[in-house]
Amino acid sequence: MPRSARAPKLETRTSRLKLPVARKPTFVRVVPGVSLGYRRTATAGTWVVRVADGQSGTWTKRIATADDLSDSDGNTVLTFWQAQERAKAVAQGDGEGSPKRGTPLTVELAADAYLSGLEARNNRTAYDARLRLRRLFLPRFGTMRIEDLTRRQLEAWRDGLVQKDGDAERRRRSQDTANRVLSIVKALLNHAVGDPANRISDDSAWRLVRPFQGVARAREVHFTVAEVLRLLTATNDTAFRDLLTAGFLTGARYGELCVCEVRHFDHDRETLNVPSGKTGPRAVILQPEAVSFFARLVGIRGKSEPLLARTHGQPWKPSDQQRPMERAIALAGLDPEGTFYALRHSYISRSIEAGMPLTVLAENCGTSVRMIEKTYAKILADKRREFIVNGAPRLFEA
Repeated sequence: MPRSARAPKLETRTSRLKLPVARKPTFVRVVPGVSLGYRRTATAGTWVVRVADGQSGTWTKRIATADDLSDSDGNTVLTFWQAQERAKAVAQGDGEGSPKRGTPLTVELAADAYLSGLEARNNRTAYDARLRLRRLFLPRFGTMRIEDLTRRQLEAWRDGLVQKDGDAERRRRSQDTANRVLSIVKALLNHAVGDPANRISDDSAWRLVRPFQGVARAREVHFTVAEVLRLLTATNDTAFRDLLTAGFLTGARYGELCVCEVRHFDHDRETLNVPSGKTGPRAVILQPEAVSFFARLVGIRGKSEPLLARTHGQPWKPSDQQRPMERAIALAGLDPEGTFYALRHSYISRSIEAGMPLTVLAENCGTSVRMIEKTYAKILADKRREFIVNGAPRLFEA
């Protein structure tokens, strides 16, 4: 039986948690042609395997979560030594979802390869893409070979995602959702075509499938300061109230706030260093009220604790905010179409109204000036004359 590889920096959770958060995994060679990688994230890290394909290339796959924050269960959470054995099994084609030599490339295997690479670049985006594919695409096409896909099949699938109950708004939303999933599907299939080892040259089956036109809508619900105060009053959950406050005072996305730890708040520099987001890590400059809020929130807690935690200290997870947000909005008598994202929308809207330069606002919120101009065109139009009256140069004293 071959000896297990040694890697002092990866063998224990204590040594792994000392590593910096990084997109690229740290690899250790397990056996010839097979390496085990550890990707340090803001929460529990992940184990990945990298295998030589025998054609001067490699493929990479996520195989489990590391036992950084919880004990191994031998299945989804593994120790360093267990991950080595899993990596060997996957490389030999014995692991779940692992490509075997001579096995035709299926859509599901192509999706695994695409998502592994996406996860290395942006874990949140990969998580969202994985959920959408598993729910809306892979159950129907996962076992099919990519070469067997046809334009007619994909167009029928796209059309099948559209609501047909006569409600025009529900129909538009479902078409918008179909477009989002279609873009993910095209990305994973193009990723497979881009790998010469797959020997796929014809992309017409999906390239010719067009998205629905004119169905995207900017999020229009936003709150005034008075409405945000009503929203805070409407919830008796202190932890959720803190989450709402952080959302409005920073303009950060829900997922960005969820991954922040105590150490990411820099009181001296008056910033919140978001470790990962839609556009990557960034430093959010905080106004004085936000600094005071986070200073109170942090107190004397440990640096690795969640900055914003639920009542019993557990971190907020995807969709945990949805139901409490719906209850708070109902009790506050606000627009039922509002979501947690409306707090970010409100932050940007109020900042535009206050005259914040769009370049500064875009950088602080992790977006682009073009996106702000497109999404908040109405508010910008309303403020245009005021900006000019207050900001244009004067020649003579009034």
